[in-house]
Amino acid sequence: MEHFSLARLKLMLSDRVHEFPHNIAWFLNIKSARENKARLQKFHNIHVGQRCFIIATGPSLKNMDLSLLKDEYTIGMNRGYLLNEMYDLNLNYLCVIDIINQLKQFTDEYQQSEITSFYNWDCRHYIHQTEKINYLKLNHRHKFVKDILHGFWYGHSVTNACIELAYYMGFKEVYLIGKDHSFNVSSAPKTVNVIKGEDENHFFPNYYKENMQWGTPYYYGEEIAYKLARYAFERDNRVIRDATKDGKLQIFEKVKYDALF
Repeated sequence: MEHFSLARLKLMLSDRVHEFPHNIAWFLNIKSARENKARLQKFHNIHVGQRCFIIATGPSLKNMDLSLLKDEYTIGMNRGYLLNEMYDLNLNYLCVIDIINQLKQFTDEYQQSEITSFYNWDCRHYIHQTEKINYLKLNHRHKFVKDILHGFWYGHSVTNACIELAYYMGFKEVYLIGKDHSFNVSSAPKTVNVIKGEDENHFFPNYYKENMQWGTPYYYGEEIAYKLARYAFERDNRVIRDATKDGKLQIFEKVKYDALF
């Protein structure tokens, strides 16, 4: 019953009300939406036949040799830009969808990003577009979206957004790392939690700072999205694999990270 609770229904309705004016702006194709879509089109199939690594934010990253990614295409998520400083990594792209826990709590950092970034369209009024910043529009159709100009399904995780972005860019092979899928938390899915002490659920102990909020993952919903993603990739003769060290996600075929180089 946790998947259909009253609390989740209220949250869903609240989200729909908040998103309504942003949806209207996107789908009526106002000037800013047209300009943003034109920017997004430049990324369509620019990496046909190539491979990339989608880097999630799990603590398993601390036990991986990220220097191997020096000459690889990479898509990071949320505060993944910290990896650039910690491991001398050079992320090619950054994707951030969560407004409450990410874009509002770390607004200045995201605004100043020097990585080619894709943020939630609904945050455009306080994170302003720059040469590096583009916007993605969410919809709530439960399907894998191949053309992000029509909006995309979040799939309850920014990881799914990264996968759809990688598909849109034309990558032939996609490998996930840092997708531990095993947060140390006992609260119900989508519960708002407050950080006390070090953050043990991410690769960096101050990923969320003291008294900041974060949401409990909704694994059931995520896994539905990942199954649709795997089907889309396999149907189009593309590869998507999970190279996370000791990851608990069981949707994608597992591969050994070191064996990929």
